[in-house]
Amino acid sequence: MHGALKGITILEVGVMTPGQYCGFLMTGWGAASIRIEREHAASGITNEDLLLNRGKRSIVLNLRAPDDHATFLELTRTADVLIESYRPGVTTRLGIDYDAIRAINPGIIYCSQSGFGQTGPEAGRAAYDMLFQAETGLLHALNANAAEMTAPQTYMADAANGLMAAFAICAALQGRNQTGEGRHIDLSMQETAFSLLSVSHGTMRDGEAVSGKDAADRSLRPANNIYRTRDGRHIVITAMSEKSSRALFGYFGDEELWQQGLETGNPKNQAKDFLQAQFAGNDAQHWVDTLTPLEIEIGMVKTPEEAFDNRQLMARNMVLDTQDQAGNVLRQIGFPATPRATPNLEPAPEPGANQQELTTRTAK
Repeated sequence: MHGALKGITILEVGVMTPGQYCGFLMTGWGAASIRIEREHAASGITNEDLLLNRGKRSIVLNLRAPDDHATFLELTRTADVLIESYRPGVTTRLGIDYDAIRAINPGIIYCSQSGFGQTGPEAGRAAYDMLFQAETGLLHALNANAAEMTAPQTYMADAANGLMAAFAICAALQGRNQTGEGRHIDLSMQETAFSLLSVSHGTMRDGEAVSGKDAADRSLRPANNIYRTRDGRHIVITAMSEKSSRALFGYFGDEELWQQGLETGNPKNQAKDFLQAQFAGNDAQHWVDTLTPLEIEIGMVKTPEEAFDNRQLMARNMVLDTQDQAGNVLRQIGFPATPRATPNLEPAPEPGANQQELTTRTAK
């Protein structure tokens, strides 16, 4: 299964994090991805590049220069997928829009990733990840119980858009297998972020997110909450079933509180204060080690650095020991949903590393 996309060639042009992530995921399944770097990118490689450009090739092209433009069009002739992240209208001005590329390669899957999509009153508006989270209600949902709104520490909209792009492209490739026709995929960062609310706030009735109230209620239940431990760490309890809640409160000698553990909106609810007092009596790891064997859903809030030492992730090859082009040792995140024979990709290339190879190929 690792080579399921073997033989598929992807061009990444003008892409930002979502496009890089999409290419990274598809490369993990065997696709060959070529980065079309801008001239100013030739100055070096970023930390993001070290991970998301693994296994890819790179060429630096100025698409406004006639020779480089011709080289790019030749690359599209044999490509299966093109991913671009320009603002709407830019690809038309560069002469590389879907219609122009389709005239050369009718079967190409052309994926446009933009902030607000190719159409609509705000199509040309500039924005980055947190703005999409803010305007779609996602940021509010993540901060619903916080005393003060805080900025997210991960690019959730970027990652979701990359995932959606990979899914849409694979679906389009399957469609091409059936019809022989290519497709233009119009992906909006705003829409992708908004779609993440489907599992919690996806339905409105009388001006209120119906399922959102349920989600908020769940996050307020004492048996589904975050607690501080003696060592200053935090643990998460998700004892959402009657069985788990009974086991949790029973361990602490007060099984009668299990119902309050699953309640919200009761001003006399003593369960949260009771649990906080219990958990404050020992360290986080003690509680994880003690309650996990009882099948009580518990885990420790970890930093990203600590997550790299997670034994489950390591056992499933989601933490990889790799090297960059200079031989420096790196630990990097692996590929989800792949066979356990994790692909051994080459280090991320410096911009233009494959210039001669790719230029020579298109000149033939």
